[in-house]
Amino acid sequence: MSTPPLTTSESTTAVVIGTGLSGLAVAGELSRHGVSTVTVEGLESGAPATATTALRVTDLASAESVEYLEVIRHLRKHAASHSLDVRATVRAQHLALVEQPLPGSRLRWAIRTESGVIFADAVVLTRCAHNQLRRFLADLGFSLGEKLMEELASIGLYLIGVAELSSPSTRELLWQAKNVGRAVAEATGAPRAGHGTHDAVRPPTGQFASPLQPA
Repeated sequence: MSTPPLTTSESTTAVVIGTGLSGLAVAGELSRHGVSTVTVEGLESGAPATATTALRVTDLASAESVEYLEVIRHLRKHAASHSLDVRATVRAQHLALVEQPLPGSRLRWAIRTESGVIFADAVVLTRCAHNQLRRFLADLGFSLGEKLMEELASIGLYLIGVAELSSPSTRELLWQAKNVGRAVAEATGAPRAGHGTHDAVRPPTGQFASPLQPA
């Protein structure tokens, strides 16, 4: 059966791929910095053993699991109350750099979903199979290393949690989300967040041109 033609296209400043804890945290942080953002579901092959970004909550009685569950409840409530553009039923299918018509013009990304294409200046990838990520980076001419994040930022691509073999802690993911949110805002020229603005990634009070597509 042939693939139905894409019917819509839209443009935004940033696209966050992944609607889990990392995705919601960075989406909230980008909103705090005034960055126009669309958040969609992640690129995954569907094999649970290869997904590296979803925190594995194996012991619901553990302190880490309790913190994770409380933080993600907080982030979901925050996203709803601030009307963040989170499309949990829309999955990213294909990710590629857009060829620029003029030398020196800003690189843009095209994120294809089942309903259309979203063009963005920056992409934050929080959900992707590790082996899939390695292939994608190799196609772009990058490899995992100490300067990977800095090199990827130069093309408007940011990673949270997906480059590690083990799952980062909840607090580590929140720390990464804050840093990435600030970096995207600075790179895209968004206004600085003012004092007293909402803080999406703070835990509740008292608590601590190469394509990327599903394999």
